[in-house]
Amino acid sequence: MERKTASRRRGDELEQAILDAVWEEFQAVGFSKLTMEGVAKRAGTSKPVLYRRWSSPVDLMIACAANRIPKAESVPDTGSLRGDTIALLTLAHERMRMVGQTAMLSMLAQVSVDPEARKVLIEGIVVNLVKALSGTVYTRAIARGELAGEHLTERLTRLPIDLMRNEFILFGHVSEDAIESMLDEVILPALRARGAKV
Repeated sequence: MERKTASRRRGDELEQAILDAVWEEFQAVGFSKLTMEGVAKRAGTSKPVLYRRWSSPVDLMIACAANRIPKAESVPDTGSLRGDTIALLTLAHERMRMVGQTAMLSMLAQVSVDPEARKVLIEGIVVNLVKALSGTVYTRAIARGELAGEHLTERLTRLPIDLMRNEFILFGHVSEDAIESMLDEVILPALRARGAKV
């Protein structure tokens, strides 16, 4: 295992170095063998530094997964709400596959008993993916005249992410056909029922 050179990193720089080390360690040993000691060694820091921020390897993995979700600016502009949503869900699926079904199930088990881990998962992953939808995909659709703000409810705004997450957790993979089916059979009809022209 490669050990990073120790330096006087602090704040955001240190946190990013640790999250990068989590990802590298996860890729090297898998989720079941991910340890605080292994991450600390790879990051060139100490276990107490990790424990000041995260209470367990699962918490570390949740923070790492949140750090690697698609950002709003990474969603290509395809020219339609349908196309942009498919692009975002495809990016999200790629990241989910990199993390893996087993790791995701373990993270969900942890958040069911740990309020702090739940907060990290919801704020880091769910909220940021919904922001990518609202701030990019839906904003573009409103500018094109495909829908208006009043067509969206909180649940409808989250719906594409909820469907994608549930499909992946159940099956460990979401095909292109499944993503298109989510759009054509559930999401777009729900928006049309509220008056959207999609």
